[in-house]
Amino acid sequence: MKEKENKKKSLKRFLLGRAKDVVLLYLATHYRPLLKFVSSKPSEVSIKVTQRCNSRCITCNEWKEKPENELTTKEIEDIFHQIKSLGVEIVGFTGGEPLLRNDIGELIEKAKKITGARVYIITNGILLPERAKTLMEKGIDYVSVSIDGLPETDTKIRGIPRHYDRAIEGIKILRSVSKDLKINVGTTVLKPNIKEIPQLVEICHNLKVNWFFNLLDTSLYFFQGVNIDGLLIDDEKTIDEFIDYLYLINKEKPDVFMSNMSPIVLEFARDYLKNKKPKLNCVIGYFRVFVDSNLNIYSGCWALPPIGNLKEEGLKEIIKSKKYKERVKKMFDLKCPTCTCGYILSCSLNNLPSTALFALKDPKFVRFEH
Repeated sequence: MKEKENKKKSLKRFLLGRAKDVVLLYLATHYRPLLKFVSSKPSEVSIKVTQRCNSRCITCNEWKEKPENELTTKEIEDIFHQIKSLGVEIVGFTGGEPLLRNDIGELIEKAKKITGARVYIITNGILLPERAKTLMEKGIDYVSVSIDGLPETDTKIRGIPRHYDRAIEGIKILRSVSKDLKINVGTTVLKPNIKEIPQLVEICHNLKVNWFFNLLDTSLYFFQGVNIDGLLIDDEKTIDEFIDYLYLINKEKPDVFMSNMSPIVLEFARDYLKNKKPKLNCVIGYFRVFVDSNLNIYSGCWALPPIGNLKEEGLKEIIKSKKYKERVKKMFDLKCPTCTCGYILSCSLNNLPSTALFALKDPKFVRFEH
């Protein structure tokens, strides 16, 4: 009952808070001049609280790089105050691996107290058994855990023996403490794991947690240069079976999925996995901002260079600047490397009438989406 009530409140908050912008962005896909009336104020700010990582994923270069900087607790607290002035609704902690920070509990607590926003964390789960109770005590709202297959496959992809076991153990601890906490397992769909996904989805269903998939994208700076030999799915029949399975499971067990699993999103994924690179106007720059561990500001996308730095100007000034507004317009027009950042939201708003009909049946499309 509490979960259903939270969904209704979330839907109402989203529709009332950004209704005008949502409608204008949809209309702008047909008449671009309307973009000038869309606010660039973000609904979400995601902070890369560390570059350090204890995974060794074959899909990522982050762990190979020597960390340049580690934001202090005070620097992150200052970001919270700037976020508050913007009225941001969602604050996220990413990395690297955010649970490597000993002050992660303090950061969660301060984020909620200062900003009043909902707070999420994206983790590989290795340290989750040790950190789970701290996350809960400090009031975390949503935890996303990366698992890329069943134990043997997950180890090959993430490079850490028993990673799967550690992640599952941490999830069980979180769920034992709270039945209402939003927990999601995120899987990057790859050739080695695509046929294991039905089993992984069933495991998530039994654990009473959500599952969703990521699309491999080498345009993001920490994925560039990754050897994708053997990772891309080259069998279209396998791709069709995977997408058709998601249609089926969405009908039979819709609560498994954290985000919008509408036909629009699934067909985008089908085309993308077949390397058809479906075209749509990107809206993520109007809703999300990234802050990296050097205080660089990104317009909701890691595939593009920073648009400003908090050492030189405030977050509000950057967001309101002409250069920022021009950047998000260029993203809208796909005058960029193109990527899958925020593809769910972009799919949804590019097809707003269909999304609205889908949302009447399933309000999950307004839940945390990453």
